[in-house]
Amino acid sequence: MAASSAPAPPSPACPAVASRPRSRSFGQSTPTFSSDLAKLTSTVGSCQNSTVPTYQEAITIAKSFDVLGPSSPLSRKVSLDTESDWINFIDTSGAVDCTAEERKIEIHLEKFLRYCFDIAYKMPPSPSNKALRSSMGTASENGMRQNSNSPTPLNI
Repeated sequence: MAASSAPAPPSPACPAVASRPRSRSFGQSTPTFSSDLAKLTSTVGSCQNSTVPTYQEAITIAKSFDVLGPSSPLSRKVSLDTESDWINFIDTSGAVDCTAEERKIEIHLEKFLRYCFDIAYKMPPSPSNKALRSSMGTASENGMRQNSNSPTPLNI
């Protein structure tokens, strides 16, 4: 018997899987760093010079970022309703350089954009092994399985 190289026709018992519509939880699409960086470079210029001298300019440009949009995960973590909220958030990002002698500030918008994505999509830290063990001790005190009831380890 010779093996056939043609694919087998689909079985009538297995219907074709229809594609599901894309989730609309973020509006049109999920914010991406590359699209926001493209917005930044089209507004300010090259990435090497993505700095502005005032908070007002930084806020105006940052409001165009998708990561700061109303349906972004960041909007649930940070409230940016007033100008002072924005200034505090920008200061917290580490994107502000101040020169004391000239009393001049420089806000690095690419650094600020990276900070926004870090905050929006950061996973909480994993519990350490020590924390897990201490929580198991607390669970056993509350009537859950006690370590003394555990079977003896196998000696191999």
